[in-house]
Amino acid sequence: MERQTRRSLVRAALREDPFITDRELADRLAVSVQTIRLDRLALGIPEMRARALGVAEQAYGATRLLATREVFGEILDLEPALRGLSRIVTTRDMAFRDSDRVQGHVLYAQAETLALALVDVERPVIPLARMRFRRGVAVGETLICKATVIRRSSGRQVVLAIIRAGGDEVFRGKFEVLAEEGGQ
Repeated sequence: MERQTRRSLVRAALREDPFITDRELADRLAVSVQTIRLDRLALGIPEMRARALGVAEQAYGATRLLATREVFGEILDLEPALRGLSRIVTTRDMAFRDSDRVQGHVLYAQAETLALALVDVERPVIPLARMRFRRGVAVGETLICKATVIRRSSGRQVVLAIIRAGGDEVFRGKFEVLAEEGGQ
């Protein structure tokens, strides 16, 4: 396929679905992921995480989202103070050495990031988290985290975050989120 044609197809696919990953584009166009990355760079199109944050900010106005470097996972949907959705495709560097099992802190980080992004305060902190790991996660599995604010009272909010891989629930956590002292 000619480069210009492929780049036109990449641009059209991203207009249609800004959350499509480089891997999905590569599979669709029968090229390598690196080719897609080079095409995106040439077209001035940011990586999926940056596109997702841009869509969330446009859709929901100026939120107090965490800085991009603090986000663990791709935020797919965000309604501040209500609910959110994020995704991670697990990779080898997330696993224990000499194992295909993803480390637990990866799941915690995805859930915590989404919980903090949901709570619309200046400097959110989590003084208490209760979590349960339901089963191990293998490298290559896609983790989808759904988080919902389930309770608000006296300056604190409780967020329930559930992560699924395939049809299985692999993590469940409740995060108590407050504004850091000196914040709002």
